[in-house]
Order: sequence, then structure tokens, then C-alpha cells
Amino acid sequence: MLLEDFIIMVFCWVEEHLNSLLGNHRLRQRGFAPKLADSEVITMEVVGEFLGVDTDVGIWKYLGRHWRLWFPELGSRTTFAQQAANL
Repeated sequence: MLLEDFIIMVFCWVEEHLNSLLGNHRLRQRGFAPKLADSEVITMEVVGEFLGVDTDVGIWKYLGRHWRLWFPELGSRTTFAQQAANL
């Protein structure tokens, strides 16, 4: 399986299951919505772990360097790490 196909498969799986788990409930009660969707962040974490990158900084660097077109709203490292930790 190509890595592109794996990323798409993981995203679709996360999107489907996250929506079914949350239903109409919101994870955030106040504040601005993040630019990255929660399903994107979870996908990035799963793909990073699968590739053997086990830190948020490493995942952010790798995906920002190689997959920026697929995650165009990927912002700063601290914003990504905070959103990932909150999930």
C-alpha cells in the first residue's frame, strides 16, 4: 500500500468513527475553532506513530516537510502539539 493511500484510509476511518462517537456533542465549549480539524490532527498522530515518529514535534516536522499540501492549515508546532494533547 502506498503511503498516500494509507493516509487517506486513516483519515476516512478517523472521520467516520469520530463523528459516530461524538454525535452532536462538541469537544470545545468556548474559544475559537482550530484551523485543523480534529480528524486531521488524529490522522497526523496515527500516521506519525505508524512511521515511527513518536513525538509531536517530530510528527509536525515530518508532515510539514513532506505532506504540507495535504494539511494546508498546519500552523505552528505549539498549536499542533496543544491541539493534539487536548484530543
